[in-house]
Order: sequence, then structure tokens, then C-alpha cells
Amino acid sequence: MGIYSFPDAARFIGAESSALRRWMLGYPGTRHGEKHQYAPLWRPQLAGTDIEGVGFRDLIELRFVRTFVAVGVPLLLIRRTIEELRERLGNEYPFTSTAFKTDGRRIFMELLDENGDSALVDVVKRQNVMAKVIGPSLREGVELNVADQAARWYPVPKSKAIVFDPERKFGQPILADSGVPTVAIAKAVKAEGGNLNRVAKLYEISTAAVRKAVAFEERVAA
Repeated sequence: MGIYSFPDAARFIGAESSALRRWMLGYPGTRHGEKHQYAPLWRPQLAGTDIEGVGFRDLIELRFVRTFVAVGVPLLLIRRTIEELRERLGNEYPFTSTAFKTDGRRIFMELLDENGDSALVDVVKRQNVMAKVIGPSLREGVELNVADQAARWYPVPKSKAIVFDPERKFGQPILADSGVPTVAIAKAVKAEGGNLNRVAKLYEISTAAVRKAVAFEERVAA
């Protein structure tokens, strides 16, 4: 199912580790003037184990949550949207599903109108939500299986050189052809003083593959 610590998951999707913990482990808040403990947005794949982190499907779904939050959607509305979508679409990970592009969009807009939050009445912000969350960019590179669930993710646009596959290397980012973890290549390049050709020979891969792995690791580190 893939295993990602909160810090690693945060790096891979461009979020804060503390935010992922709140979304996946629950968080305290105030409701109707009283203290309240909010449950996780959904039950993580690793719930019930001794492992603190998220699974592959969690990781892909969290990319949508992170983008919702970034464009100003209140977390309570995100929570309500998830609950509604799961019930109506019958999918545990509704944002990732293909149905979200059609029925999901309509349901989200209905909830947006009902909520009446002033932060989302602004037309520009609504357009940002539509473009960034419901648009195709977050789905690009994500392959779904016959059950409409995320099966693998190619994180580099228009490239299948690097893949997250829960059935390979615990879902860590690897070079798709060789299966070598990108982090191992990046560390080897550093250890070899930046000698890409030397690392390529050590791992029996092309220099181009080494460059792609290093570029990916530099991107997620940033």
C-alpha cells in the first residue's frame, strides 16, 4: 500500500508535515463556542498499525486537500465535501476518482453555495478552486486501476521516468525502468562529488536517468 512518513509525504506533495498530521490524525478545535476534537478527514491506510504516516492512496488524495487549503477553502467545508462525495460517489478516495471531474464538481459547487463563506464568494477565488483542484493538473500522471483507485503516480509532468508505485519499493519514488530509488542516486552523486557518469556506471543506468533522479530530489527538497 506504500508507506510514507509525514515529513516525506509533505515533501512529495509540497505541504507542511504538521498539516498532514492534523488532517490524518485529527485535531482540536472549537465548535459552537465549545472545545471539540475533530476526527481525521478519513481513516488513513496505516490506521491500526504501529506505523505513523500515510499510505499511497492517502498521499494522492492529500494532494487535493493541500490544494483546496492553499486556495482558501475552509477545512470544515473540505471535510463536509469528503463526507458528501464518499456517500454519493461510493468511493473512499473521492477526489482522486474519475467521477469527481463530473458529479464531484457539481456536488462541491452545491456545498460551496450552501456554505456561503465570504472567503469563497469572490469570483477569482472560485476560479482558482476550479482551475487548480477540479482541473486536470492534479490528475496528470496518476494512473487508476479498474476499481477507480490510484495505482501509481508519475510525478514529473509528461514523463514516466520516475514513479511512485505502492507495489515497488514500498511506494518510494524510483526510476521506473531500473527500480533504483531517486534518493539513493542523489546521495550517490553527492558522495561522488557530482560525478554523474561515475554514478551511472555504479548503478548501471544512463547518465540521463541520473540527472532526472537528481532533479526530482532537488525539486521535492525545495
